[in-house]
Amino acid sequence: HFFNAGARTKRLTPAGPDHAQIAACAGMADYVDDLYAHHFDGDASPAERTAAVTAMKRRHETETLAPLLDFLAGRDDVRVLGHPGIGNDGRRVPTVALDTKKAAKAVAESLASHGVMAGAGDFYAMRTIGAMGCNTDAGVLRLSFVHYTNDAEVEKLMTALDTAL
Repeated sequence: HFFNAGARTKRLTPAGPDHAQIAACAGMADYVDDLYAHHFDGDASPAERTAAVTAMKRRHETETLAPLLDFLAGRDDVRVLGHPGIGNDGRRVPTVALDTKKAAKAVAESLASHGVMAGAGDFYAMRTIGAMGCNTDAGVLRLSFVHYTNDAEVEKLMTALDTAL
């Protein structure tokens, strides 16, 4: 990356691939199979199981993310980056980047004090966030949802954001 050009230690990865992550890939198919067996009945091919589980996870992520996006849309102290809607058109994944009036790092630290984990920085997208009018030195706040994020956690996040922003 252009911003690491002067950092000699970031030019190469002498250890090669991350072997732990590669080894963990073997468990992904088992995880999908377990989710399928828990949520669905009947036999299905691996491709059908994967499609069913992926659609189920996407529905849950979309439903869980909607209240947060609605909450953020009504605020003037934060800007949601990217497509503001949810939909199933693939234009929003369950990761939300926010341009905050307060420093993103300070907001993330405040959220942490409420038991909510969030990231702050440029996330190797310095040029992109700069092109979107964000302060590249301050970065953005990143909130990531997964298929097991629940409604209570979203409510906790919104309460903490109300304080942090």
